[in-house]
Amino acid sequence: MGNNVGTPRKIVIDGITFDIFPDTNVTFNIGNYEIEGQATTGDTLYKRTKKVQTKEGITLAVNPQKLAQLEEKANSLADKTFAVEYADGTTYRATGQINLENWESESGKASITMIPKRNWTKFDA
Repeated sequence: MGNNVGTPRKIVIDGITFDIFPDTNVTFNIGNYEIEGQATTGDTLYKRTKKVQTKEGITLAVNPQKLAQLEEKANSLADKTFAVEYADGTTYRATGQINLENWESESGKASITMIPKRNWTKFDA
């Protein structure tokens, strides 16, 4: 894996490549568990709650035609395949659902969240 960071190179959903705005900052919620300390009379006990490794804050550049494709994917009950390639060439893949949050007609920005069924699989560049 390289040392380059920045805007992802590409995002693919079910084989459709979507353009990404250059200022996109993907938040990768990578931890497997949320850990909470439980007070006791002795040592602290830890409660671990499984959490989903979402990718949030994804801003895609879509025209109305691409928006229709994205909306179809978001509304489908079938799982989608995802691939996110980062600036250093590292790619993460998963299967799951997307949440289409909004679309701005002036800029063509569509905001999505990727929700994997299982954890993301990393493929180094």
